[in-house]
Parts: sequence; C-alpha cells; structure tokens
Amino acid sequence: MSPRVVLLAGLEPTGRAGLLADVAAVRALGGQPVAVPLAQTAQGRQTFSWTASPPRVVTAQLTAARELGDVHAVKWGMVPGLPQLEAASRALKSAKAWWVVDPVVFTSRGQRLSRLSARRYLSLAGPRVVLTPNLDEAGWLLGRPVPEDVAGAREAATELLSHGFGAVLVKGGHLPDTGALADVLATPDGVLEVKGPRLARSPEKRGTGCRLASALATELGRGQSLEAATRTARKLVVRYLKTGRE
Repeated sequence: MSPRVVLLAGLEPTGRAGLLADVAAVRALGGQPVAVPLAQTAQGRQTFSWTASPPRVVTAQLTAARELGDVHAVKWGMVPGLPQLEAASRALKSAKAWWVVDPVVFTSRGQRLSRLSARRYLSLAGPRVVLTPNLDEAGWLLGRPVPEDVAGAREAATELLSHGFGAVLVKGGHLPDTGALADVLATPDGVLEVKGPRLARSPEKRGTGCRLASALATELGRGQSLEAATRTARKLVVRYLKTGRE
C-alpha cells in the first residue's frame, strides 16, 4: 500500500527542514505526499522570517486534495497561528486518518515559529493522534522543565498521554550523550524505550524531527503498529544522518 500523507508545515526553501524534508521522507518510504504550506519561511545564517498562509488558501488546498483521493495520515509541523490550525482542522475533520503532531514552536536557535499556546497544541489530542515532542517541546507543553534523563522523558510522555493522545513519542536527542539514544514511546498499553546508537549530527543536517514525524505518519497510514512505525521512522533518520539521503 502507498499511503497518502497530508503534510502541514512551514516551507523552508532549502529542504533542510520543514515541508520539503517532510516530502522527501514520505517519498523515501513509498508514500504519496500532499504538501500544504501553512507558512513561508526564510531561515539562513543571519536571515530569519516567516509569513503565515491565508486560511482560505489552506482550506482550498486541503479540500481539493481530498477530492482527489483518500487521506491515510496527516503530519502537523509548524502551525503559525490559530487561523491556520482551525482551517486545517475543519478541512480534515471527517478524514479517518492518523495524525502525527510535531509541536515545532521554536527553531534550534530559539526563534519563535508559532503563535499557538501549549493549550492549543494539546487540544489536538485524540485516540488516533500521536504527539512527537523533543524534551524542550515536552517541557513547553507541560509548562515545566523536563529532567534531561530517560526517567524524565518517561514521566513527560506519560503525563502528555493523559491529555487524550493515542500515543506520545518523546524524542531523545537532547538526552546526555552515553553513546546510545533512547526515544520514549508511551501508549495506553505502557511505556517503551526504543534504543539505538547515537550518531553525530553536523549543524547542516537539520530537520531530523520533521523527517521522523513524517516517516512515522507514513507507516501509520500504511497500517503498521505504533512500535513498528516508530522503528522504521528511526531507521530513516539514521540513514539520513549517515548518508545525507532519506
């Protein structure tokens, strides 16, 4: 099966992160990307700016996309504000699809990418919604710092799950470097640490979180289990870090 995956994110023209990175990840796994930019961004060494997409355009693009075929999964990345969130949510409301919500609120340099509050992100919860924060994003959503260790990640994942998500995957990239990396997957059935080797990442290789979330959405749209989809998504990121290709 080739799942059709709607990608909602900011367009970063170089493809190092954002919408073009999402498209590359979906295609690498044999999925069909439907790319809907919620914002246009400029992210260079000194230059930084973004402009939100008009809600009417978001609505029209999603409506047209759904007229052309079923949607099997949706990946939410950068959501600049409430108008874009509401437009996309309404247009996708009746789609029987997995949602993967990657709460991209700040760049790696700390620049703000969204006007949404943590409460708005948490309002996206549902039994077929997976939340994929890193430790900093988990802390922002919870309104408190998350200890930078596996126990802290497990506690944060469990607390976020209680808001009604089908699963929470807390990414372990910010955990101390012990030579290994553990992402924490919390579901109603329990908490699982998905481990693997930690790979060096140059500053040029951004967008690993975008790629992970998009790959996860693709595999869930294909019908894979949460654990199997997580492991496949991690393999794609490892391949990207090793080779520069998805």
